[in-house]
Amino acid sequence: MTDDADLVPEPGAPEPGLPGTGTEPPHPAATARRRHPLVIAASVLLLLVIVGVVLVPQYASGVRALESFGSISPSLVLAALTLELASLLCYSALSAEMIGPPTPSFRTLLRIDLTDLGIRNAVPGGGATAAAARYRFLRQAGVRPENALTAATIQLTGSDLALGALFALGVALSLRTFSDNLYYRVAGIAVLALLAAAALGVWLLTRHPARSVTAARAVARRLPLVTEAGAESFVRTLGGQIRLLATHPRRLLVVVVLSAANWLLDAAALWVLLAAFGYPLAFGPLLTVYGLGTIVAMLPLTPGGLGIVEAVMVPALIAFGAPREAALLGVLGWRLLEYWLPLPLGLAAWLSLRWGSSRRRDSPGYPPE
Repeated sequence: MTDDADLVPEPGAPEPGLPGTGTEPPHPAATARRRHPLVIAASVLLLLVIVGVVLVPQYASGVRALESFGSISPSLVLAALTLELASLLCYSALSAEMIGPPTPSFRTLLRIDLTDLGIRNAVPGGGATAAAARYRFLRQAGVRPENALTAATIQLTGSDLALGALFALGVALSLRTFSDNLYYRVAGIAVLALLAAAALGVWLLTRHPARSVTAARAVARRLPLVTEAGAESFVRTLGGQIRLLATHPRRLLVVVVLSAANWLLDAAALWVLLAAFGYPLAFGPLLTVYGLGTIVAMLPLTPGGLGIVEAVMVPALIAFGAPREAALLGVLGWRLLEYWLPLPLGLAAWLSLRWGSSRRRDSPGYPPE
């Protein structure tokens, strides 16, 4: 077996996949593949089932509950909106921390992140499309190719791990409420197992990079839409960024704080809206329901988990004791800010980035592509 040291570059040597090595990191658009027709059909079928089985039966109570919208305090709506905007600002601050110099202006990063979020919310499984757009706009903003790719990889991975940790915290804090519920205990054990698997993965990436690459290539050989080279590039990039963060404790702390703040501010907006309709949720159940809905939204079935998130979060809130109308209105109000608002904002951000790019290309002295 090849020793791990054989695959670790010498000090000062260029990292695999970086400019100058002959293995430039691939453009995200080049690795994106068309979704399989069966996946599209399954997504449509699942959405129809959710609408027919979950949403339609709640329609009558939802119509009655809409009358409560007129009584909600405008100050609470403004507070929820402020929390959502603060969550977006934290994510862009995380982007700036991950990209490193040369870093585009914060205004440019915010528009790129809004474009990314808007695409993810508009397209089923839109991660590849959003990644390609994000990469293109970061390159136009002067970010080096390797920084644009590796920063996005580690940022997304770190953010997802922070979400998983908050979800696990919520499950742990809520165990007393559902100590006799077998399904809840199984869910708690499953979350802890996933976090343990993530910790093991980080350990393997940093301590045994060669074995990680070998395992990734072996898995890729058995998957229809993943190449061995792509899997190896992803594992090497991720491992390199994790090792880089581990050698900079201050930067690692900033990344952890900003990742957690991004999710917590979003969850706080949900809490404010539930409180506005008469059901202030406890911290543990809040993190549990929010984490469950947000994780479900990441499944590449419907755009931004449309229909699925509502179908999961409303019954979960009712299980925690929330009145049906408060649960329904709280989730719908939160989704209005968290899912629907980024669509026009993302479109406006995309248009401004495209317009700025066109102006630069038309300006005298702009280098030809």
